[in-house]
Order: sequence, then C-alpha cells, then structure tokens
Amino acid sequence: MSNESGEIQRLRRTIKQLSDQMIRSKEQEERILTEFSDMNNELVTLQRLLAKNNNSLEAARQQAVDAGDSKIAFIAGISHDFRTPLNGILGMAEMLKLSPLSEEQENSVSVIQDATKLLLKLIEDLLDLSKLEAGQMRLELGEVDLQETINYIVRLLEPQVRKNGNQLSIDCDPRISTLLEGDSTRITQILINLIQNANKFTSEGTVRIRVALMKDDEITQMIRFEVEDTGIGISEEDQNQLFQPYVQTERGRSSEYGGTGLGLSICKSLVTLMEGQIGVDSQEGEGSTFWFELTLGKKDGNQSVASAQEHQGQDMDDEAPSVSVLLADDNVINRQLVMLQLKKLGITQVDAVVNGEEAIAAFLSKKYSLILMDYMMPVMDGLEATCKIRSIEMDEMRHTTPIIAMTGNVMQGEKDKCMEAGMNDFIGKPFTLEILSKMIEKWQQSSEPTEVLNMSIVHEIAELNTDGDRTLLGMLLDMYRTDTPGKIEVLRRHIVSGDHVAATEVAHDLKSGSLSLGIRYLSTLFAQIEQFAKEGQSRKAEPLLDALLPAYQAACAALQRVSKD
Repeated sequence: MSNESGEIQRLRRTIKQLSDQMIRSKEQEERILTEFSDMNNELVTLQRLLAKNNNSLEAARQQAVDAGDSKIAFIAGISHDFRTPLNGILGMAEMLKLSPLSEEQENSVSVIQDATKLLLKLIEDLLDLSKLEAGQMRLELGEVDLQETINYIVRLLEPQVRKNGNQLSIDCDPRISTLLEGDSTRITQILINLIQNANKFTSEGTVRIRVALMKDDEITQMIRFEVEDTGIGISEEDQNQLFQPYVQTERGRSSEYGGTGLGLSICKSLVTLMEGQIGVDSQEGEGSTFWFELTLGKKDGNQSVASAQEHQGQDMDDEAPSVSVLLADDNVINRQLVMLQLKKLGITQVDAVVNGEEAIAAFLSKKYSLILMDYMMPVMDGLEATCKIRSIEMDEMRHTTPIIAMTGNVMQGEKDKCMEAGMNDFIGKPFTLEILSKMIEKWQQSSEPTEVLNMSIVHEIAELNTDGDRTLLGMLLDMYRTDTPGKIEVLRRHIVSGDHVAATEVAHDLKSGSLSLGIRYLSTLFAQIEQFAKEGQSRKAEPLLDALLPAYQAACAALQRVSKD
C-alpha cells in the first residue's frame, strides 16, 4: 500500500504542477492578448493619423499643382502681352535698318534691336524656367549635325564676340559621327547661353569652343562640350551655388554685366533632362571652363545633303511663283509690320483683316496661297476661324490652304490647340524676316493644288452597281471609313517612334487602299510618308502627319457626294 500511496502522491504533485503551468500559460496568454490589443489599438490610431496626413498631403500636393498651373498660365499670358509690342518694335527696327541710314541712326537702331532682344531673352528664360519647374518641358528628338550646329552658332555670335574685343576659336573632334540623334534645339540653346556668358565676362581675350568624343560604341557616342574663356573667373564659393535659379556671382550682379541669373539654371535643367552632366572649372582672375556631357544616339548612313542640294544650281533670278496671302491680326502695328515684311519678300498680293469672321469672309471670296492667322482676336479668334475654314474646305471639296498660327503665347499647350484646330504650323512673336521667309517658303512648296479624287476611277467604280439597293462605291466607302482612321493612328505612332519598317508597311497599305478608290491627294501623302520611311528618315515625314486627317475627311466627303449622286 505504501508504494501505492507514494505513487498517488507523485501523481497528485504532477497534476498540481501541470495545473500551475496551465494557469501560468493562461495568464501569459491573456497578458499577450492584452498587449496585442493595445498594440492593435495603437496601430488603428496610427492608420487614422496616416490617412489624415495623406489627405492633407494630397490636398497640399493638389494646391501646389494648381499654383504651378496658375503660375504657368499667368506667365504665358504675360508673355503673350509682351511679345505683341515686342514684335512691332523688333520688326520695325529690322525694316528700318534695311533702309538708307546715317551712321548715327544705324547705331541707334542697333541699340533698339539689342535692347529688344535682351528683353525677349528674359521672357524666354522665364517661360523655360516655368515649364521646367512644372515638368512640361519635352525633348524633340531628331537629327543632330554638330558641325552644322557649331557653324550656325559661330555665324550668330561671332559679331558679338568681336564687339567685345575677343577672339572665337573652334576645336571639333573629327571622330564624332556626322549625324547623331538628340534635341538639336536644346543643345544649341545651351551652347549659345554658355558662349554668351563667356563673352560677357571676357574682354580683349579668347572664347574657345571644344567638342570632344569621350566614348564610342555601336549605337551611341558620349560627347563633351567645353566653353573656355580668359575672363574674370569665378571664386570657389560662387561655384558651389552657380547653377541655382536667380543666383549670380558677386561680380555678375553688378550693373556692368546685368542678367537675371536664370541662364545657367536652365542649362543645368536641360542637360539633366537629356540625362547628361554639367559643371564648371574656374579660378578667380584666370578664366573659366563650362562643360557638359551628353550621350547621343548614332544615325544610320551619312549626312543627308539632299535638301541642301535641291537649291544648288537654281537660278535665283528666275521669276518666283505668284503668292497671295490672307493676314488676320487685330493689332494694327503687327498688321503693318507683317505687310512690310511680306513686301520685302516680294509678296504684294496681301489682304489684311482684323478678326476671324472677316478672315472667313475673305477666304470665301478669294483663293489664297497661305493664311497667316493670329491666335487671339476679337469677335472670333483664330482657332474658331480655322475650324470653320477646314469645315468649308471639306464640304466644298477644296484643296487645304496652309494656315500658319501667329501668337505671342509659345507654350506647348497652345501649339497643340492650334494643330488640333487644323492649323498647319506655328510662328511665335516676335519673328524676324528670315523666319517668316522660311515659313512661307516651306508651305508655298506644299500648297500646290491637288485633286482630291481621280474622277475617272471613281466613275468606273460608281458604274459597277451591286444586285442590292446600294452601290459598290457606297459599300467600299463604308469599309474604307471603318479601317482607315485606325490605320492612320497606327502610322502616326510608327512615324513618331521611328519604326521605319512598320511605318513603310502601313503607309503602303493605306496608299494602295486609297488609290483603289480613286483618292488622289491623300494617296500622294501616304506615298511621300512611305518613301521617307523606306529611306529611314521617318522624322521628315512628321510634318505630313497633320495633313492626313483633313485630307481623309475631304476625300470621304467627296466620295459621299458622288455616291449619293
């Protein structure tokens, strides 16, 4: 029994120990659950605070976006208001300088031009800065001929450099490819800014431009651009903050040099946008070297000189074709200026109107080679007038008349509105005689009348009636309308992305389909795009894209009329 009693006691102790352990485990579990509940409550509280903070941050972000949009709209409006009188001042000064003047009068006109160009530069800097800050600056990739770019900059700036008593020298690495791919306009803008800075802070010295090949592979080249001067130099303290907006060196802030401190900041932003680097090496009193490095894509083939050769060998004394222009602008100064510029270009058939309604009335009464349309006018603005003119052309099966927008608002959004309204091109105020001449030459060449339809083919199709109530022409037109707009959009994407092979195939398909229906003018556009794509020069086809939809609509309207008849 003793053994049995001892066993029972051990069993009781074991049961008690297990019970104690279970009780302690239960207590620990309850404690953990309590702690977990407290932590969960804290987490819920944090989540609420986080949601509240997120709402506050989103509201602040939206407020900042709205403020940025308002700022850009304000600066764009101010830019337009400034550019209109600037266009008159700069243009009239240009025309005045072409007339016989005494030396004193010529110097006075030069001062007017220099002051106006400086004011225009300040406006452009403010616009660029606003677009960069808002993330609205977009690169325009295309062919970059660095040798031609440098030559252009030298022709443009050498008179300024010599006026300051400086010598301009060029050193361009011959290993650099003749044609590269990048944003030629922005590269030119950066170089001009750096060279003008170097010249401004240098007197009786040297400004040297170096363009060197840093890296070379199968598809890209890394190029280093340097602008070296022998001017006043920059202290180490000033170098650390040089590329910030509105920041100038201590000497740069003096009235002797002027400026706003925006140029270098814009250069840095543009280089960063192109995924490059920019910097400066300088010692005070010993000159400066500003540099930037960019990686540019290689273009296939050699330099395209076909465009330049087209004009070689032509007799400049040949009589130019007659050009008639409709000018729509509500500002009397601008009208007088543009009419003087056109007269200087030998264009005397010019009708001037002051609003969109008058422009439409003039368009209905007479055929014009070109329309210069102001963006902002009373009664009816340029956008609405253009839409109505395009509608009239489509209804009456007229050939599309090139319409060029003229405005002081040069923001990308305004350009897009002009293109959407049916305008063909865009010229920002103020513009020089040379710019106007190139624009007219560009669109005069493409404005020769072309038949919308090949009526002999259309009549052949119209005579082939089907067994049903509808004509074969009507059925084919419906099929054409179903497929063509989508294919045009696909073609646009291939052209913009530079997919030459795909663009060639789609353009050929659209050309063949159009020809089979007797659509003459639109098929010639597709043929031109196909040829550019075959040659690997899709970029040259981009100006034709805007003409496709109006030409397509005009062709469909014309076929619809024939089908009903």
